[in-house]
Amino acid sequence: MTTTGRHRPAPPHVARAPRPAAVRRAEAAARAKQRRRARRRRTFLVGAVVVVVVVALVVAVPALLGRDHGSAPEAGSSVPAASQPSATPTTAPEPTARDLATATITTAWTDRWRGSAGFLGTASGPASCTGSEDDPTRCTRKYAGGTLVWRPAKDATTPGQGGTVSVAQTDDPSTDLVIVNKKRPLDPKTFAPKTLVEVAGPAEVMRPEAASALRAMFKAASKAGLPLLVHSAYRAHDVQASTYEGWVAAHGKEQADNESARPGYSEHQTGLAVDVLDASGSCGAMSCFGSTKQAAWVAKNGWRYGFVVRYPKGEEKTTGYMYEPWHVRYVGKKVAADVRATGAKTLEDFFGLPAARTY
Repeated sequence: MTTTGRHRPAPPHVARAPRPAAVRRAEAAARAKQRRRARRRRTFLVGAVVVVVVVALVVAVPALLGRDHGSAPEAGSSVPAASQPSATPTTAPEPTARDLATATITTAWTDRWRGSAGFLGTASGPASCTGSEDDPTRCTRKYAGGTLVWRPAKDATTPGQGGTVSVAQTDDPSTDLVIVNKKRPLDPKTFAPKTLVEVAGPAEVMRPEAASALRAMFKAASKAGLPLLVHSAYRAHDVQASTYEGWVAAHGKEQADNESARPGYSEHQTGLAVDVLDASGSCGAMSCFGSTKQAAWVAKNGWRYGFVVRYPKGEEKTTGYMYEPWHVRYVGKKVAADVRATGAKTLEDFFGLPAARTY
């Protein structure tokens, strides 16, 4: 039978001769070298993966929290406003003078008058500036309690420095907020209120809103056992002129200017001021009124009815007049409450107006 290669029987087992020791050592060294190379490759790959992961985290985490840390904190966040990162890109254009002026008014002056909690109240419209976009010459903004008027500082990089801010109504004698002093005469100087009502017979009258508030204050004072009376309320321009000249004749011009206003510069001429005295009989003169319980009560409680003691003790350099605990001025309940809340000693201080020691 012929045998093909496909069915050829396997050759018998042939024993291998042992390899020399030198060959075995060489093979072992080669295998060890190969293992070291493998370990180095694994170390390199692990390190590369770690680097990639770290880089990915550096890029991804800020994006998740708010790209470039620019998004606002979530509602209820306790992060202080000063530590919150800015959302303005570094490539954003510089704000214009109008932007700076508006921001200054919003943060500095509305806060001064306690925003919506105070007399100024909420804004009823946006700020409006005249002049160019980068150099507004006059800006205004209306609020529920008045209109702010301001002129931005010349240096737009330091908003508020050198600029002026005022409440428009402090210049308007027809409003309850008009501020009259030796530097701020009435305009016109012969101003007279359109409507006056009696507060103590036909000889003593005030504007309706002030008269109503005075009646409420007198009622409360009487209930507290400290009755008050009206000594002098509204004085027309001609009457104030006679009063002032009487002081000049009696005490000289310098002393008269410390105790009596010139015509056109008097709060009595506004119909919003009144001199009050003790009605109990213990003190019927201005000279002793400051030591009465009535004076203390008025100083402590007048704000509740919209009045402030206009010429307080120690503020002569600001008001221009000696201490007059009897002279109270109606400004309305909200303003009077704000004057008290802010700790302002005078209306000049409260409204940010300059002192008026002399004419």
